[in-house]
Amino acid sequence: MTQRGVSLLEAIVVIAIILITSALVGPSIGNWRANRSLEADYLKLVSQIDYLKTRARVLNGTSLLICNGTKLLTYQISTAGQFSTSIVSPGFAGKIVENPTATNAGFNILSGDTTIVSAICSASNTRAVLNSNGVAGVEGSAAAIDIEINRNGNREPYGAYRIVVNQTTGFVQKFKWNKTGGTWLEQD
Repeated sequence: MTQRGVSLLEAIVVIAIILITSALVGPSIGNWRANRSLEADYLKLVSQIDYLKTRARVLNGTSLLICNGTKLLTYQISTAGQFSTSIVSPGFAGKIVENPTATNAGFNILSGDTTIVSAICSASNTRAVLNSNGVAGVEGSAAAIDIEINRNGNREPYGAYRIVVNQTTGFVQKFKWNKTGGTWLEQD
């Protein structure tokens, strides 16, 4: 006589194997997802900066990268031109052609899981300014645009990325945090 079905002991063994495997693999999958999310935000930010530089040049205007808190990054583009990054011209607001927060108050360039570490996020009403003539800087200072993104304000365990925009040429330097050496490695 052939026996059909599964014994209770066999079912318990299979369930135990599944639980042990998921306990070992689960954290690795979570870390992988966090790393990929951070990398995706980095690529979005690099792309957005290139877009803002291009739009400012095409419109002969000015683009702003605006940080609201440490997890929310948005932008505005205006046809109002200017030569300095120390202060945004008074005519900027009247000539805005792109402002995604006007139609979606919750608009964010990044995923919302990434922490932004930058001078544009630390002071009130400070913005990154990108002009049509290639000049880029932080409003109200002589500083270059320097943005680090990481998870939860910490470079460990997921690493970090950094973007620096040259003030006079608008050239974008990209860096990745080397967890082993504790230094920034320039990306191509």
